[in-house]
This record gives sequence, C-alpha cells and structure tokens, in this order.
Amino acid sequence: MEEVPGDQIEIPKTEEDAGQPGPSPAAPEDGGSGTTVPEDTPPGPPASEDIVPSSAGHARQTAPLHSSEDPPAYLPASRRMSKFRRSVSGVQSLQETIKEKQARYRDARESRKMKVDASYKYIFEVLGDRLSLDVTTVEEMILDGPSLAAFDNFFAKGGNRTLKFLYQEGDAPGVECGRTIPGVVKGTKIMRLYVDTTPDKFKGLCLFFTRYKNDIPVNAKTMHEEIYFCTLDATEGLLLGVRNMLSKIFLPAILATNNWGALNQTKQGTYEKQNFTETINRYLSFLDGATISIKGTVELKKVDSVDFSKLQSFEEVTAAAANPDTVHELEDVLMIWYKQIEQVLIESEQMRKEADDSGPLTELEHWKRMSAKFNFIIEQIKGPSCKCVINVLNIAHSKQLKIWRELDARITDTANESKDNVRYLYTLEKVCQPLYNYDLVSMAHGIQNLINAIRMIHSVSRYYNTSERMTSLFIKMQRSLAGILGGLFVH
Repeated sequence: MEEVPGDQIEIPKTEEDAGQPGPSPAAPEDGGSGTTVPEDTPPGPPASEDIVPSSAGHARQTAPLHSSEDPPAYLPASRRMSKFRRSVSGVQSLQETIKEKQARYRDARESRKMKVDASYKYIFEVLGDRLSLDVTTVEEMILDGPSLAAFDNFFAKGGNRTLKFLYQEGDAPGVECGRTIPGVVKGTKIMRLYVDTTPDKFKGLCLFFTRYKNDIPVNAKTMHEEIYFCTLDATEGLLLGVRNMLSKIFLPAILATNNWGALNQTKQGTYEKQNFTETINRYLSFLDGATISIKGTVELKKVDSVDFSKLQSFEEVTAAAANPDTVHELEDVLMIWYKQIEQVLIESEQMRKEADDSGPLTELEHWKRMSAKFNFIIEQIKGPSCKCVINVLNIAHSKQLKIWRELDARITDTANESKDNVRYLYTLEKVCQPLYNYDLVSMAHGIQNLINAIRMIHSVSRYYNTSERMTSLFIKMQRSLAGILGGLFVH
C-alpha cells in the first residue's frame, strides 16, 4: 500500500460540513494519536507506520478538532459568559439582600412608632421645648434608636426611676435607623438624641426625667405632677455642669423651702437642715477644687516630628539608638520635658499667698491640687511616648539620662509627699465640721478633736511634721476659730 501523505488526509470538521451524519470518530484501541481514516481510503486495515506525518505541523493538522477528551473550541467564551452571569446574579442577590434589610429596618421603625402614645408625646413636648425643636423632629430623632425599652421601663410599675437623654453631636445613623435623612451621607456629624445610652465622650446636654415613686404605672393625665425634669449642661465640662446645676437649681430651691416637716419642730431638726446645706456647700467646694486641679495640670509637650509608633520593638529601638541624628532629636525632646517638670517643682516650692481668713481646710485644698498636678505628670512619664524616648537613649548611653533620672526621683518624692499630706489632712475635714454649728457644747468637743487630729498628724505624718508647716496650720486654725466665734456672737 502506498503511503498516504499527511497533507492529503481529509479532516471532517462537523457533521453539517460533511453533509451527512457520518460515523463518529473512534478512539484508537492502543490509546494513540486518535487519527481517523476517511471512507474513500483504500480498503484494508492500515498499519500504524502507513501514516507518517511529514512534520510536527502535519501531526497537528491530522488531529481532529475535538474529541471526547478535549473541550470544544467555544467553551472558553461560554465559561466567561457563565462567570459574568453568576457575577450579575450575585450583585442582584446582594441588592435584594440590602433591600430586604432596609425593608426590615423600616418595619421595625414603624413598630416603634406604633407604640408612641400620650405618655411618649408628653416627653417629646418637654424635650422639644428645652431644645427649641418641634415635636415631630424630636420623635424622629428618638425613633432612630434601636429600641424604646427605656420608655417602657420608666412608665411601668416598679420600673426605673430615671429616664435620661443625651443631646450632642455624633455620627449620622446608618440604615438600621429605618429612614433616610435628606442631605446626610455616611460619616457626617449631626446632632443626635441618645436615649439612655452614653457616647464615648459626654460633651452636650443631659436631659433627664425622674419619678419620686414607682409603685404605680405612669398615668398620662397626671404625669406632669408625678415626673420631675431637669437639664445638665456639660458643653463647657462635666464638673462645671454639675456644679452649676447644684448651685443654681437645687441649693436655691432647698434654701427657699419652708416645708421641712418634723425637722422644723425640734432643735435637732434645725441642726440636720443646717448640716444638709453645709454638706452641699462642701461638695460644691470640692467640685471647684477639682476643676482648679484639672486646669492646673501640666501636659508634657507633644512632639509631632517623632513617630513613636516606629519605636516599639527591640529592633526598632536598637536601630534608632544607632542613628546619631535620631538620638540627638530625642535628647532635645527629653530636655523640653525636663524644663517643663522643673518649672512645676520650682513653683511648688515657692511661698504661696493666702487670704487672711484662710482656715485649716485651705491647707487641704492646696495639697489636693498639688497631688493632682504631680500625679498627672507621673502618669505621662510612665506613658508610651516617654518610655520610647528613655529606651532609645538608654541603649545609646546618652548623658542626658543622668539629670533626667535625678528629676524623676524628685518629682516622684514630691508626688508622694502631696499624697501623704492629703491623706492626713483629710482628718481635719471631719473634725472641723462641728465648729460651724454655732453650738458652744459641740464647739468645745470639736476644738478638742481638732487638737487631737493635729497631734496625730505631727506624730505619724512623714512629710507634714515640720515646725514650719505645723505652725502655719495652727495659725490657720486660730483664724478659723476667731471667725466662728465672731459669727456666734452675731447669732
């Protein structure tokens, strides 16, 4: 048999091209190349060596376009179409999921709105009047919250005695609020009304309702007589807000009332009333002292030129210590802090000016302020920024660390001194109270207790038992007693 050249072999493409069904190509039994012979080939089974391709290109040409093992030529495009359809289907499913969530949140908001009755409306009206907002706006802001359980607990029998709202700037509510706020996008800051929840930092208005009895449910018709409303303004600071509320609202109301019940009928009752008002005044003085202490704190200068986040690991600290420029820069930072702390110590050692009528409690207030100031400095020294600087300079064997450690020891000792003085001078606050009762018998016991307290301070205190400080304390006590006796003669 003649050898059939490879370029003369007919390769049927499809059944339509052949014009007739034609037989399916049969795979060779020996698992070879799968080459088929057309029908017009001379009869007789060809040997495997009868068909020899002339080149590799001819070998590829003799192979069928597709077989039972290889995918058709159009499959890659169809796969891409399939992936595209699946992607579009996934986006549609995601959109449907978002729409379902929005619908669910809207339904939840409508459910909350259905609970609003006359009792809710009264609360909304009071809030709107205080915030200069209409009732509808207040209602919408409250419905932005996830629940109205705080209202239910406040209105119910045996429920909470307080219901508070915080009105301040915050992040705009998301899709979970159940509504779309026109002109507000995600991340925008707007005024929010938080119900019985506290943001990370309270810096607005706290509006609260209180019930003096909760043995019966709130009656919508009489709730204006059963519920007390007040506002705490913390826009200028929480301590100042509490101080103003007590001094401008509660204390004047207490002093103006005459209905003290049984307290008006006995001398002991009169003493209890006076003691109560004195307690409020002492608390106001405490708030004033706390405010002064906070304002008097010294904050170490923040250095923006140094990225302390890159000085955390040992490798980073070691690399920074090997860089002379970095070491020099950190030494400058350390000396800035050194001068700040040294100035605080110098001021604390100076003679302070005091009023002529200052009493022993003035000494307590002074050391409380000193304690707050020094403890705040120590907290900053123990903070991450200062630690990073110390670690780098320690590895670099900086000479500046010697004077820094000396300063650190001084500030620590001064902080311990102020803390110790506050602890012992607190005993004076208790024993001085009877001196202001304008009662000779109680004053006599009070003077004896005051002397015993001063004797204890002199014997036990580590820092306050010097002759200079004890003399100053006795002078203050003498001034206070002179003022009290003068007031007693007036009474």
